[in-house]
Amino acid sequence: MQKILNFREYFLNPKGIKIVPTSNFKRATPIERLFDQSVVLHRAEKQLEKNVVAFKLQPYKYSLNKPEIKQYFMQLYGLNVDKVNTINYMGAIKRSPKGGRYREKDFKKVYLQLNEEIEPFFQKIEK
Repeated sequence: MQKILNFREYFLNPKGIKIVPTSNFKRATPIERLFDQSVVLHRAEKQLEKNVVAFKLQPYKYSLNKPEIKQYFMQLYGLNVDKVNTINYMGAIKRSPKGGRYREKDFKKVYLQLNEEIEPFFQKIEK
């Protein structure tokens, strides 16, 4: 008889990745939190070191913390991450052409320091 998988195991975690606890706090991190992230490669205008890559994540309220970010990139993309630096940015308040004001989205910028060097294409915008 086959084992019946529930929705959470089959659809939200097809690779069977487990979260490794990184602290002694009793907060349990659900596995869906790893897969419900929008991670965007950010090619900066300034020159970065040869082994550093920048990414944009969701704002700090919904985003991952540093140990979870390290696990995310090591397990899903197979990157050897040495160090993780994060910066939270608040969206700028802009004026709309109709006379009102609006606010851009908040985001978290992540700088990953890797073991190996990467191509310059992933680091800097070429003008």
